Amino acid sequence: MPPIIPSPETILSLLYMINEATADQLESEVLDFKRWVDAKKSLHEAVQMAVCFANANGGVVVFGVKDDIRGRSKAISGCERYDLDVWRRGIYERTMPNLTVDVSELSVPEGNLILVRIPKGPTPPYGTSAGLYQVRVGKNCMPYSPEDFQRKQIGMGALDWSAALADGVGIEDLDPTEFARLRNVLRANRAESSLLALDDRELLAALGVTRNGRVTRAGLLIAGREDVVRRNITGHEVIYLHHISPIDLDFRLDQKGPLLQILEKLTDAINIRNPFKTLKTGLFHVDIPAFPEPTFREAILNALIHRDYLESGSVYIRHTDREMTISSPGGFIGGITAENVLHAEPKARNRLLAEMFQKLGLVERAGIGRRRIFIPPLAYGKRAPLYEADAHTVKLTLFDGIFDRELATYIATRERKGETFDVVELLLLSYLREHADIDVTTAAKISQLSETRVKDRLDQFCHRTTPWLERRGKKSGVTYHLSASVAAELVGKGVYSRSKAIDKVQWPALIRQYVEQNGSINNSECRDLFLLGNSRSAQSTVSKLLAGLDFLEAYGTSPKSRRYRLRNGMS
Repeated sequence: MPPIIPSPETILSLLYMINEATADQLESEVLDFKRWVDAKKSLHEAVQMAVCFANANGGVVVFGVKDDIRGRSKAISGCERYDLDVWRRGIYERTMPNLTVDVSELSVPEGNLILVRIPKGPTPPYGTSAGLYQVRVGKNCMPYSPEDFQRKQIGMGALDWSAALADGVGIEDLDPTEFARLRNVLRANRAESSLLALDDRELLAALGVTRNGRVTRAGLLIAGREDVVRRNITGHEVIYLHHISPIDLDFRLDQKGPLLQILEKLTDAINIRNPFKTLKTGLFHVDIPAFPEPTFREAILNALIHRDYLESGSVYIRHTDREMTISSPGGFIGGITAENVLHAEPKARNRLLAEMFQKLGLVERAGIGRRRIFIPPLAYGKRAPLYEADAHTVKLTLFDGIFDRELATYIATRERKGETFDVVELLLLSYLREHADIDVTTAAKISQLSETRVKDRLDQFCHRTTPWLERRGKKSGVTYHLSASVAAELVGKGVYSRSKAIDKVQWPALIRQYVEQNGSINNSECRDLFLLGNSRSAQSTVSKLLAGLDFLEAYGTSPKSRRYRLRNGMS
């Protein structure tokens, strides 16, 4: 959320603080104080400040205050011999594009101050007629050229870098081998596509490789000769590293050529080093690879398509027997974060490049691809992929290690019966395989849905024809548990039955055994022991149970700190 530009009332309040601090200490990214020199020189400074703030989030400049002196009487000098209309016209005429700003007076006991209020510019970058470009960064105005602005817009996805024409590159710089590869990929993924009926020049134009007979940057990346790609897109590089130990590397692949060629080479290199295990489910066998190909291919495609080609750095794929990490230069754009990546509306930094891969059938542009990264490993009982990101890098980690045989068997068996599982179901099943219950807040965090939406989904799972969830508790204490039949398959009948009413007769003995082993027990630990959840009714039931056991004595000054231990002579 952008910062709020101070109002005149706020500025009046701040001026009282100058007795304790200098004006410089009160400045911010939307507020600056300037001493008064004279009408001409201060107007010149106002023009520079106008472009500085307009290129950022807007701001206000207060003229007539020395920013390095403490004490109002010395710091506030006021302004004199000025014409506000001259200032408004002067700022408008000396900025490009022209800026319309609000110029007003603010009367204080020490004299009149001039406030120049600059809104955030709608069509940056803004510069002075003398060619000065600046942008507000913190409390300072920093150099900001049109080229810097363009780079920032490209980094944010506001401008499509890939759609621009590649300087000095002609159709003769494209590789006929890549034309054939394009057709093969299109035929394999979109066999009914009308694009297959086009000749080469028509196909290149339809895909966006060429525009008006010239080659686009996206076109060069997908169909250019390798030497031309290297020469013209210097930041483009993909490095694959396979480690047999944390310090030992047994294979490396460095690629700077066209993207479809790179994708093929990477797929082959990974699959050679991608062992699988066989899961037997009745008469059927399921081969479970260390890293599912649909997942790592989608991850690599995302890195190639959405990376920032103006950022220095390579796309890295680091492959061990336990993990595969894919990192690419450039952070998420368009409000996408690691915390909402599953359901956020898709945003492409390189839109034309993304459209090309979509037309070739390699990716989807509706956000399906990100879910494709998650579903295969989760369906195999593996740990969910992990996204991490900062302003300059996106990293995705895929995990192998071990797979959950019971969960993989459960999913495979039901898929053969025609059932399907979406990413939310798989994430919740994976969590409940290792936890006794789940509440709405936890489910919302895991699934990246709002609490309202995830509660609806949880309740749907409870009311299916063959439900796999049970709901317990009321209101804020509601928790969800695996149903009896599913729990029996995933965690065993014994574990599930511990929480059922028919086993209450065994509870005292189990509590005594727990206290003998651990020294004491409280309400929460007892509920965990019997998988009762966090509902108020469960808390009340356990409180009465613990208080009524004659071999226990309570200690602790409050209900929250109360614990129970064996009475003397009961050990």
